Amino acid sequence: MEISKYSCLEILLGTRARAWLVVWVTSVCGAWIHPIVRCVSNRSTKMAAIGLSDIPQEIQLQIAEFVETRQALKALSITSRSLRSIAQSILFENLEIDLGPELRGSVNDLLANPRICAAIRFLDLRGPSSTRPHNDDEQLSLIQKMLPEMVGLRKVSIYHVNLSKTFLDAFLGIAASTPLQISLDRNIYQYGVITTPQTSLQISHLHFKVGHDSLDFCRSMLHASTTSLKGLSIPADRDELMKLVDINLPFLHDLTIVITEDFIASAAAFLTAQNAIRKLDLRGSMCALPPIPPNALPNLQELKASPEQVNQLVPGRPVEAIEVMFYRRDYNTDWFGEEVTQSTTRVRSLRVHLDIVILDTRMVKRMVTILPFL
Repeated sequence: MEISKYSCLEILLGTRARAWLVVWVTSVCGAWIHPIVRCVSNRSTKMAAIGLSDIPQEIQLQIAEFVETRQALKALSITSRSLRSIAQSILFENLEIDLGPELRGSVNDLLANPRICAAIRFLDLRGPSSTRPHNDDEQLSLIQKMLPEMVGLRKVSIYHVNLSKTFLDAFLGIAASTPLQISLDRNIYQYGVITTPQTSLQISHLHFKVGHDSLDFCRSMLHASTTSLKGLSIPADRDELMKLVDINLPFLHDLTIVITEDFIASAAAFLTAQNAIRKLDLRGSMCALPPIPPNALPNLQELKASPEQVNQLVPGRPVEAIEVMFYRRDYNTDWFGEEVTQSTTRVRSLRVHLDIVILDTRMVKRMVTILPFL
């Protein structure tokens, strides 16, 4: 039988001696054992007392971003003062304003809370849905007061608004100092509103509906944004786009053009003039473009277009991502040839939308033949 050292000690000392030994060890070592126990106990108590308000604000914001509904965010905002600012910064991150009669009260409430104005990232201004002429000067003057307080503004959408010169001057003043994504669609430009910006603008992405009354304003914005504009979405439903081909945008990497068949030549002329394009999205028309020079679009990497346009633009260019779109249900699907394999780089992604066309066996066979090249 194995006898441990503790069994030997019990045999030598006996029960009474063992009790006296425990008392002696406790008395001698207690001076340094008790502070350690007390420190561990205090630390456990402090850790148990940590609440949500003790977490850094950056982590609180990340937690609050998982809240899915606005109703839940509103409930979170009334739980405590610290969480109110967190919830409000998310609630008012995207602000949609209708230029109606109740606008004054809403703007005054926002101006009374500079913290909320500073939290706005996306501003969506919408005018009346009526097609009749409307005057938005009074409402725009209220929005103009808010612009200097929106220090965090990054994206602006203005739709169907009768724009005044005073508002546009203030708006362009913000765009001159803050990188913005701007969408201007179906707006009304008052007579004499068009002015050339005095300084360069920091517009990174621009969506613009070009019309006869806004052509000069569009030209001035493009000229003022030549050093910052990276994305542009513009329709080619008029000849106005042809009048913009002389503007060189050296940093324009992402171009989207909505084409109508009557004005496809103006779209081709505009995109040919932009050599920095890396991502091209052609929508609306399935017709082939007029002849494109072989040295045009030398940096094209991603293309979303109709089958004829894909066959036309892929060969001889470093296209590595292709998305083929069909816009007519009666389109003949017997189109797929070797053009996709004639890219100067390996095609890493090929997507073909077949939701409105019938896939026949001939097209399947042609797609199988190009798979080794992907």
